Amino acid sequence: MLVDLPTAARYNAWANKRLYAAASTLSADALAEDRRGFFKSIMGTLNHVLLSDLIYRERLEKKPTTYTTLDEILYTDFAELREAHAGQDAWYVQYAEALDPAALDGTLSFDTVETGEYFSLPLRNCLTNLFQHQIHHRGQTHHMLSHAGIAPPPLDVVQFASET
Repeated sequence: MLVDLPTAARYNAWANKRLYAAASTLSADALAEDRRGFFKSIMGTLNHVLLSDLIYRERLEKKPTTYTTLDEILYTDFAELREAHAGQDAWYVQYAEALDPAALDGTLSFDTVETGEYFSLPLRNCLTNLFQHQIHHRGQTHHMLSHAGIAPPPLDVVQFASET
């Protein structure tokens, strides 16, 4: 990770806030429209990102996962989804700020949700994956917003750095 973990978590929350602000201008039908993304729609993709955050949080808290598929729709109401995601982003910022940097060299062990494949990896790799995963799906959502006629917001780290 090229930036420190707390900065990565703050960037993640900032980028999600901007993406949700842009998406909030769309109707419920436009948000749910199948735009041929991996998780079909903007709502499906945003639900997946939140779901992934929740799964990683369970892993970090050493709890068994309560989810069985990666395309589960947690929220059909955009405002509720946005609020839940903002809450998770705040949790990750607090977690990252409180984590002893030496803990990044420890391991995180878990079974994947759909295949049950077992991983035991350095925590730094897992957290890098968590934030990279969000970037990946924000890019997909960014693309879907442009196809919906919405100007997607800039999400570059340099934009974040200049604003914070």
